[in-house]
Order: sequence, then structure tokens, then C-alpha cells
Amino acid sequence: MTSPEHDDASDYHREVDDRWDDGYALTGPLEAHGRGLDFGLLLLRLSVLPLVAHGVRAATDMPAFTAQVSDTFLGAQAPDVVAWAVMIALVGLPVLVVVGLFTRPAGFLLAALMATIWTTAIYLRQDFQLVGADGGLTGENALLYLGLSLPLAFTGAGRLSVDSLRTAGRP
Repeated sequence: MTSPEHDDASDYHREVDDRWDDGYALTGPLEAHGRGLDFGLLLLRLSVLPLVAHGVRAATDMPAFTAQVSDTFLGAQAPDVVAWAVMIALVGLPVLVVVGLFTRPAGFLLAALMATIWTTAIYLRQDFQLVGADGGLTGENALLYLGLSLPLAFTGAGRLSVDSLRTAGRP
């Protein structure tokens, strides 16, 4: 495992007992966290499930949803296409996240969708105020789902998921 550039005696890595040098990353435990974290990631994944209800509501009354989308900055460009894309994403991405299949890309796309919805439907309105009349953040639901789905893009689904079965437990 030594190479010509690591022969220097001042290389502190050679003085420390580092199991990673002996191939520990390939032979040791693949995940160094407990079952509690896996359960927490499962609960985090389940928290985006109510978005499916929003997508189903949009699918059952597509003309009204298209009219709602056409009132936004981005949706006014192609309201039918944007409405269908948002409706499919509101149903498909949370299902992928909850099942734990392709959790990192689905979590990232869901976070991007929520950020786009908040920006185009809330922030770019002419009467936008950060704090509403009731004292809460304007559009806090979209911000909440953004905050719930973004960590999944970085952490993955954990062991209690289809991703774990698909990748043989690799994080």
C-alpha cells in the first residue's frame, strides 16, 4: 500500500493506526449508524406523503388546477404543460420517496419543485409579504415540504427502503 510519494517519514498517516488503509472501507461495516437513524429516515420519508393528496386533487379537477397554474409567473408560459408536470411530480416523487426508491434524486427533485412553487406562486406575487396577516410565513407549506425533502437528497433513504435492497445496503 505504499507508494513513492508516501515514503516521507513526516507523513502522519503512517503513524496512526487507520483501519481504512487496510481496505476497511471495503470489508468493514458499510453504514456506521444505528437503527434509530433508519427509523427516523423512514418517518422523514413518510412526512412527504400528504403531497400525493395535493396531486390527486389536482388530477381530479385538472381545468381548475390549470387555471390556478396559469396565474403564476412560470405557469403563464405554458399552463397545460406546467400543470401536468406539477401534478405528475406531486404524485410520483412523494411515492418514490416514501417507498425509498431513487430517494436521493427524488428528494432533490421534490425540494426543487417545492422551491419553484414557493418562488413562482408566492414570492413573485405583487402583494407578497413575508409574514401574513395570521402571523405565519407566507407559503409556509411549500417551505415545510422543501425542508422535509432536501435532507433526503443528502442522506438517502436508510436501510428500511427499496434503495437499500437494490444497492445491497450500500449508503
